[in-house]
Parts: sequence; C-alpha cells; structure tokens
Amino acid sequence: MEKGYLVLENGEIFEGERIGKKDKDTCLEVVFNTSMAGYLKVFTDPSYASQGVVMTYPLIGNYGVIPEDTESKKVWVSAIFVHELAEVSSNFRREKELNDYLIENGVPGLKGVNTRKLTKMLRNTGTMRGKVTSDITDLENIIKEIKDYKPQNLVEKVSDKMSYIDGQGDIKIALLNFGCKENIIRELKKRNCEVKVFSHDTSAEKLLENKPDGIVLSNGPRRSRRL
Repeated sequence: MEKGYLVLENGEIFEGERIGKKDKDTCLEVVFNTSMAGYLKVFTDPSYASQGVVMTYPLIGNYGVIPEDTESKKVWVSAIFVHELAEVSSNFRREKELNDYLIENGVPGLKGVNTRKLTKMLRNTGTMRGKVTSDITDLENIIKEIKDYKPQNLVEKVSDKMSYIDGQGDIKIALLNFGCKENIIRELKKRNCEVKVFSHDTSAEKLLENKPDGIVLSNGPRRSRRL
C-alpha cells in the first residue's frame, strides 16, 4: 500500500491509497460527481479538463473499461478520488480494468478516501483547488503552490484544431467545439443531421459560410468563479 494525500487550499488533508499513475503529483480543481454509473463518461468528458473528480458512489470500476462508452478519445480528468476501487470488474463488454486504464493515461488518484466528508465540504464551501501528493512534509509550500495554481487555455486544449464533417443528413448543423462530448454529435446524427465541427476560435463568417440550418455551441471546461 502506498499512501497518498489530497491537500486542499483550506489546509484540509484527505488520506488514501494511491491508484493510477502513482508517481505523479499534480495541482487541480476539486469537484464532485454524483452519478451512480457512467464513470467512463465522466473521466473522458472534456468539461472536466484539469479537474480532480470525487465520485460519490461508493464503488467505482466494477464494470471495467468499455471504450464505446467514452465521450472522447482521451481521459481529461487530472485525478480521481474514490471510496473503493473494484479490483476485478465484471462485464462482457469490458476490455481492461479501470486502474490499468488510469495508468496508461497518466492519471493519478486515491482510493479509500472519505468521499462523503469531502463531498459535503465541497458542497458547503464551493469548489476548491488542491494537490495530489505522496509527501506532505512541507505543507506550507504545498498550500502556496495550490493557491498559485490557475489552469490556463483549457478550451484551446480540448477543442479540435481542424474542422471535420460527421454523419449524413438533410439538416446541416455547424457545431462550435468548446470541448464537445461525442454524445452531442451522436444525438444530432440520430436526428437526420450532418454535423460540421469547427474549432473554438472559428470566426462567425466562417461558421455561416455554408449557410447551416442551425448552429450548436458545445459545452466545455467549467471553472469556479474563485479561480
């Protein structure tokens, strides 16, 4: 067992056992998610870029990793915090265990965390910055590092750089990608849409060039007003 810690900007420390990329320490914004299923969708949602996600459901990883259930081609969360991580998954569609997936994608995390206490704190005080680390001997400098942390250019990081067309249909949709989930495109395609996806910095003139029937502004990374 390798101990790890989540240190919050208010000085609170949550202890757990390191999972995923165990040798990676990182600063992040700490948020929580109350989903009872769909953890892969959360971890691959560009909205969570640079965030560490506290999963309130007590057991995570029980159905392993199913690539078809992801919302993008990579993991966007900076870390995960869980009460219990399933060591052995059970699902006929799974391809690997969640911990192996986290290691492959360079994502650190903690299990055995008091997620109930942590979630209640975040709910009452609001989103906080924090750091995942194995060493808390120099707590003063860790707190300073956390308070200095400010994520930069997140929309630029999660948006596609080039435009592309997905699907065929009678309805022409221009989608401005600020960090779009794959499910948005899938649902549009189900509704007889041809979706042309544009980078976040595309001009209005370029967006309207082909006279689309509709324009969609996608979701993207969320930020606390405190950051």
